[in-house]
Amino acid sequence: MLERGIHHLPVTDGAGTVIGMVTDTDLLGLAQQSPFALKSAIERAPDRDAAVAAARDLPETVATLVGTSVDPVDIGHVIAVTIDALSRRLLELGIARLGEPPVPWAWLALGSEARREQAMFTDQDHALALEPGDRADGDVDPYFAELARAVTDGLEEAGIHRCHGNAMAEHPALRRSVDGWVEAFRGWMHDPGSEGSILSSIVFDYRQIAGPLQAEPALDEVVRSASHVYPMFIRHLSRRALDLKPPTGFFRDLVVEAKGEHAGRLDIKHGGITIVTNLARAYDIRTGRSDKGTLERLRAACDAGQISEGSREALEETFRLLWAIRLEHQVAQHRAGEAADDFVDPQELGPVRRRALKEAFRIIAAEQRALHLQLGMG
Repeated sequence: MLERGIHHLPVTDGAGTVIGMVTDTDLLGLAQQSPFALKSAIERAPDRDAAVAAARDLPETVATLVGTSVDPVDIGHVIAVTIDALSRRLLELGIARLGEPPVPWAWLALGSEARREQAMFTDQDHALALEPGDRADGDVDPYFAELARAVTDGLEEAGIHRCHGNAMAEHPALRRSVDGWVEAFRGWMHDPGSEGSILSSIVFDYRQIAGPLQAEPALDEVVRSASHVYPMFIRHLSRRALDLKPPTGFFRDLVVEAKGEHAGRLDIKHGGITIVTNLARAYDIRTGRSDKGTLERLRAACDAGQISEGSREALEETFRLLWAIRLEHQVAQHRAGEAADDFVDPQELGPVRRRALKEAFRIIAAEQRALHLQLGMG
């Protein structure tokens, strides 16, 4: 309902007769800080400052949702839908200021935004695809560079930080014709070198959120070809899913940072969530698919026989638990006036949650070992 802008739905009986109406407020039980109201305020903002000001309410909306029974993965989806709405409004306002674009275009969300798996502490990942042809990479670029800067600046002012790896449309390498993107994807898959290593975990998660040019189908076709055309890339993705390790030691004890600003804490993102995400991406592309979300990819991998139903269920439950812990941690930081991060103190979780977290990391390690054996590496 949120993504499609629907606020009311009819309720029917078994015969299909309408017997009532349910609203967005009924479903969430929220009169204030509703994600529906937030998205509407962004979409109706008369200018850039108003859109940015409305979007700054996102952390409080997320905090309210975390205090309800809403699925933590769905909360990540709510954050992504809100950032989508802000990006679209900034694009509309930018075009109103700059004039009509010289060629058809597509704005692509990348990384966690493309997967609709955003947290309170997030940064920007996006790109522009332009109409194929000589003009797309030449004399039209100044227009799109300015448009990309306007969106990037607006997102940053709303609290969504710039990407440290420059995976943003304001960077020239992230503005290409559709043909240019297709060739880039093929190049990275043929030779996953340094640039491919950095970008493959971001750019191969993409989703079009605005623009008249339909860019996704061409990219989907290239990605789906990877399973039989680029076996080295499949192996590269699989190895990336093994690079990170869960923070557990002997006897399944939780391993925390020994020193530094995060001493006594563990990285819930890179020690857990990112590993599940990388496993799901590797399995999905191996099956010749181009699904976008982690849970969607795990289900597709199970359907294709890449993983068992038991593994899928365990990884999905693990993913939801890690997301719940991550969001609760970030909301607590927000309430305390601290900058949100992904470093969780296990001692603050309580004994039941700690046991569940240890089991989640055990499941992740077991799935990594299974993939390791599939690759013939052990």
